[in-house]
Amino acid sequence: MEIVTLVLINFSRLGTAGNSAGAFSPTRQLQLLTEARDAQTPTLRNLVVQMAKENGESGSLEELKHEPRPGSGKVVFNVQGSHTFYSEPYAVCEAFPAIKSGGRYFRLEEVKTEAMLKMA
Repeated sequence: MEIVTLVLINFSRLGTAGNSAGAFSPTRQLQLLTEARDAQTPTLRNLVVQMAKENGESGSLEELKHEPRPGSGKVVFNVQGSHTFYSEPYAVCEAFPAIKSGGRYFRLEEVKTEAMLKMA
């Protein structure tokens, strides 16, 4: 068993990163789960680019930007077309710790230890 960082990536519009992509270009939605070395924003951005390319994104993702969404617990990345504005973000990531055991993952939730637990 080992503790790993898992990242759930929700792509809402694969296929829209190219300059030629427009409002009527074919798009795909896709959800992927992958391991990451950490949950830092640059690491997540690199994963989004890598997974997008591996899943058929042919457009350039050089302009992929992090869009902070305070309080959401998720990391949002977006890229807009040169002539098209999209209301949905390109990708939304949720990173969390998990235990990996025998090819299976079990999500972990941190227990806050700031307050002392009293036993009766």
